[in-house]
Amino acid sequence: MSIIQLKNLKKHFGNQEVLHDINLEVNKSEVVVLMGPSGSGKSTLLRCLTFLEEPTAGAIKIGEHTLAAGEKLTRQRKNKIRDLRKSTGFVFQQFNLFPHKTAIENVMEAPMIVKGMKQDEARELAQSLLDKVGLGERCNHYPSQLSGGQKQRVAIARALAMKPTVMLYDEPTSALDPELVREVLQVMKELAKEGMTMVVVTHEMRFAKDVADRVVFMDGGYIVEQGRPEEIFNQPKEDRTKRFLAQVIGE
Repeated sequence: MSIIQLKNLKKHFGNQEVLHDINLEVNKSEVVVLMGPSGSGKSTLLRCLTFLEEPTAGAIKIGEHTLAAGEKLTRQRKNKIRDLRKSTGFVFQQFNLFPHKTAIENVMEAPMIVKGMKQDEARELAQSLLDKVGLGERCNHYPSQLSGGQKQRVAIARALAMKPTVMLYDEPTSALDPELVREVLQVMKELAKEGMTMVVVTHEMRFAKDVADRVVFMDGGYIVEQGRPEEIFNQPKEDRTKRFLAQVIGE
């Protein structure tokens, strides 16, 4: 059963087309890794999924919510975009935490404002999610008192607080020191084991090999090829995929 469907998705920045007729489906509980060189369109594709970038053409379906690109921004369309975003959790490269709020307050914010959850209920939810990502004892720390890895785990907890249908990650470890990467990836692995549907833009090849159900290789705004990790890493069909893997893995 597909949770995400992209049909003929295109994105232009001015005269430059950065996504070319993207067709992609992601099934319930599937972990899909988007892989490719810088500028290949991975992050743009992820941002189009939640209309952080307005696609130029095509249609996007996430769960029960379907939106076509290029429609007039009416009140009804704004509501549809908001509803689609409610069903997704988005974790960015930079943590985007509120610096003046503690970890638990950062996680409480969206359920209270967007869903109208009562403060006590939101606090209980936030505490359970911070426990889940291994930060229960840091709940009253401010972002300035946390390491990069801890901030990113708070960001994951914050995204989970909306009880999303899917989780989207845009290079969630790229801003971290190498020794902090592991703790974030471990949280993501646990979520994958629990059956969370995930689309992950990452350069972490080990994560892709160990956790992904499918790897999608992009270049120049196109999906070049896709398949199970063992197929892509061990027997890639396309020359462009082979060259990329030779560079990043060093084989």
